[in-house]
Amino acid sequence: MKRIHDVKAFMKICKEFAHQLLYLFLVVLLSKFQPIIFEITCSASMGTMTVKAVNVELISSSENIKISKTTINSMASQERSITIHDVSGTMMVNGFSNVLTSTTLNSNHNGLILVSNTITLTLPDPSTVMGIMYTIKKISSLAKTVSISGIVDGEVNPQLLEQNSYITIISNGNAWYKVAESNTTATSAENQIYIGNTLGMTFRYIPAGTFVMGSPSDELGRNSDETQYTVTLSEPYYIQTTEVTQGQWKTVMGNNPSSFGSCGLSCPVEYISWDDTKTFIATLNAMGEGAYTLPTEAQWEYAARAGSDKAFANGGISDIITDTNLDRMAWYANNSNSTSHAIAQKQANAWGLFDMHGNVWEWCGNWYGTYPTTSVANPIGPLTGSEKALRGGGWNYNSGYCRSAKRSKIGTDYRHADIGLRLLKIINP
Repeated sequence: MKRIHDVKAFMKICKEFAHQLLYLFLVVLLSKFQPIIFEITCSASMGTMTVKAVNVELISSSENIKISKTTINSMASQERSITIHDVSGTMMVNGFSNVLTSTTLNSNHNGLILVSNTITLTLPDPSTVMGIMYTIKKISSLAKTVSISGIVDGEVNPQLLEQNSYITIISNGNAWYKVAESNTTATSAENQIYIGNTLGMTFRYIPAGTFVMGSPSDELGRNSDETQYTVTLSEPYYIQTTEVTQGQWKTVMGNNPSSFGSCGLSCPVEYISWDDTKTFIATLNAMGEGAYTLPTEAQWEYAARAGSDKAFANGGISDIITDTNLDRMAWYANNSNSTSHAIAQKQANAWGLFDMHGNVWEWCGNWYGTYPTTSVANPIGPLTGSEKALRGGGWNYNSGYCRSAKRSKIGTDYRHADIGLRLLKIINP
């Protein structure tokens, strides 16, 4: 493959062969890498493209090919070679590493799949792709239908009918389960229960409300810093339905710091400090997909409880070492086999959030401090401090540490294999 350097034109089409094999070359030298998404309507195999940088809203290289700017991002500045294939208008780009070359999905297609024509995508046997997650999104008009051949959460051959509708599914090794879905045509974030982005992150709408934060004095495993008080959150927000995965981190940052890298790209990213998360969020926010941050402890606990006033989102705690309620919702010391696990394998809470208990501790945005003794609206914690708050417990902790009210704290530069993050998406930044 010949690469063309130091040219101002965004694209050259070399030759069309008898078999309609079209080679595209694209190299643009810019200071920041801007990724792309592909919408293809022709029927020929499209060959290979070399990309270094793109900073344009739309490139039209022919009547059949349109390349539009989006935010499937990588911080890498080096050239990336990707092979482009057309499957009746279907294309997937996942960190420029995988493309969809068949309507039968497999483990290489882990990530975002965009569909622009009527098509049927066939799911693989879930036992062959444990931990693999697909986000399938319909980007074409209402006249097109996207069918998914397989069984998802007991539903046979689900379909995407509305434009911009999507479904996120994951295999637990035995069956396919929904992580999130949206079949609405609403464009306003406030009108959608779930929203997503092009990195495969899904966020659940959390309504404004009032709850009692902390734990009652008789809760097993309770600590003295969990004094109960009433909290009002006056603004709704979106919180990620899962912990940030290794794949999502790698797509944004171009690296994977995780100790459990062999766990797979669908496992939570870990071994990251609070300072690392701020760099990640700043990079993500620069991609133009909205404003993200870390939740405060109040926002985190409100979402974790999902209306429950018990130790766990699905009930009370019976033992501080092992607990049957927690077994259903969390990877923790009793069942984790001393490792983190792929996201969304356990039971979600009433608001559709996975792994709020266990798997990895999650950084919060606020400094750790003593709770107030009176009711508070929108608490943000102390204005200064030396340690940031952590919530949720981890794969190596007993049940008492995985309670909704449990608090932990550590310095902003601390990293460990049991610490990750979950993002909050601001509705009106």
